[in-house]
Amino acid sequence: MLPELLGAADWMNPPAEMEFAEPYSALLQGIARNVEALAGMRENPGAAIWSEALDLAVSLYTRVPGIVNVLLNYKICVEHELPLHPTVYYELKEAKKYRIGHDLAVVEDANRLYRQSIELARSALRLDPSFVGESASFLARLPAELKAFIYTGIRDAYTWRGSDPELLSRLAKKVKEEFAPDIIVAAAHGSIMPALLLSEFLSLPLYFIRFSMFKRNDEEPILTFSDQAWLFGFRDKKALLYDEDVAGGRTLTLFSERISPLFAQTRTACSLRHAGATIRPDFCARVWWD
Repeated sequence: MLPELLGAADWMNPPAEMEFAEPYSALLQGIARNVEALAGMRENPGAAIWSEALDLAVSLYTRVPGIVNVLLNYKICVEHELPLHPTVYYELKEAKKYRIGHDLAVVEDANRLYRQSIELARSALRLDPSFVGESASFLARLPAELKAFIYTGIRDAYTWRGSDPELLSRLAKKVKEEFAPDIIVAAAHGSIMPALLLSEFLSLPLYFIRFSMFKRNDEEPILTFSDQAWLFGFRDKKALLYDEDVAGGRTLTLFSERISPLFAQTRTACSLRHAGATIRPDFCARVWWD
């Protein structure tokens, strides 16, 4: 239902709903209300008001990435001995200032919560009736500082355009017919919104590695020992390496160089590629020129 509703949205101009800031606990609770409302409309379509349903769908789609984003940030802070500030995403070069040690139990719990956040976000996109209870249970297990963390959504035109369900459906069809991967590994943060839906279209496991050259000044993918340990189970498998928007091509090139050795076979994919990009991903839904 969600992709069908989102098909009526304006996919050239990012909506105002993309730009917001709220505590993580409020984010999860708001998503739960949207899931419940949309699931109710699905059960009783005659009672649904189209404009209201579209507004709810856009609100849900723009907020769901926050479920994963905050937990990915938490995992990185724990693994690199950084503090968790209520509003700040630290760069790794700042780690030497802090050196906040965590025992292995905290590191393992951070990774477990991160992986669970991906599954929770996907269940929200499916409008799974169990999401309301599962999100409440998930929230109850979080450290207090995570519940209070202020997630900030950014109104990014190319992330929005690359998240168009029609493009993602087209991309999924190409990938399924020509490669049939076993897992999707996507470059976060920008790819979180579209990759979640792409993984649903392909019915594949999904994992994110932070690599944000422009928003977070990352010099290389932040691939930790925990990431490599979890992905080790796919060492003999095929992986699709995804970034939503390829403008120059450097991000996806470096991402592929670092992540590809973890798998038997890889292909690259994007939703959008600029005509002047230095890299031509194996799969692309649309080429743009502006």
